[in-house]
Amino acid sequence: MSTQPSGPRMRLSFSGTLRGVAAFAVVALLMVQIVIVALRYVFSLGAPWATDLLTYLFFLIVSLPLVGVILNNESVRVDVFSGRFPPRLRRAIDRVALLGLLFPASAWAAWNAVPMVRTSWRVLESSPTLGGLPGFFVLKTVTALVFAALALVALIVGLRPGLYGKDDQT
Repeated sequence: MSTQPSGPRMRLSFSGTLRGVAAFAVVALLMVQIVIVALRYVFSLGAPWATDLLTYLFFLIVSLPLVGVILNNESVRVDVFSGRFPPRLRRAIDRVALLGLLFPASAWAAWNAVPMVRTSWRVLESSPTLGGLPGFFVLKTVTALVFAALALVALIVGLRPGLYGKDDQT
């Protein structure tokens, strides 16, 4: 008997893990900001590496939960009109949005990021800030991967018969 989650439970588990990492990054971001303020105003020291760390952490906070938001149908909608639509029409609108907007835009962004990522890896690009953190090429790579993952999830969810699974309540 397998003890690993599968299907929707695995999806929620993966999404929950990414959200947990993002939540940890929020706490880390707040702590780093306190350190930056203390260094600057108490000890009169600058810390460009810490400012870069804020950027890296904020990037994690924003990008990690994105795929889970689409997978779990938790995106923000303006329900002024769609709240009165029948479920079938809402699913059709979601399908058009996923396949006609999110998929092509995300795929285009991922595809166009490839040359930038290649160049960044070739020179092992570091922070544009003097004294900043190394590894800026990793940040650019993750950006391209996030867009590719969004495109893939939009395509998979958009083509699925139940759109958001068996318990679809849209």
